[in-house]
Amino acid sequence: MSTHRATTTALRAGLLLAAAAAALPAGAATFRVDDTGTFVSQPVTPMRWRQLAPGRAGDHTVEGRLSVALRLHLSPWLHRPARIYLALAPTDGEQLVASWRTQGRLLGGTVRGGDRALVFEGVVREPFLQESIVLDLTADGRRLERAQSLQFFFEIEVAP
Repeated sequence: MSTHRATTTALRAGLLLAAAAAALPAGAATFRVDDTGTFVSQPVTPMRWRQLAPGRAGDHTVEGRLSVALRLHLSPWLHRPARIYLALAPTDGEQLVASWRTQGRLLGGTVRGGDRALVFEGVVREPFLQESIVLDLTADGRRLERAQSLQFFFEIEVAP
């Protein structure tokens, strides 16, 4: 096959894939992803003041960090265009914000309690997606009244 023909074939395949992914939201179905193989580095994450002595005009932010080894079971959606989101359950009283960095298999990003953020868009090529992420958590320390349970999960949208 000539180089021109191979390039043209690859471009067509890429355009078809992009068109399929772009069409996803119209009739997309959303499912919760099985992440039972995910491991959080520490069950309790201490939150620390960003400033040692926050004052009236100071920064009242508290922050914490934890590592997460993700294992997402994606075999039901193998070879299908999909979007995967990280969702953070709402938290009581304060607005928790989670930001994360990845090793490159997923997109980094930020999400507030009660919202979700895109972490993957493309064709699911493997039955399990494994990735290590570092979650940075921040909240307004004035609104923290007690320990909170961090509940995050993953959702996948696929065309029917």
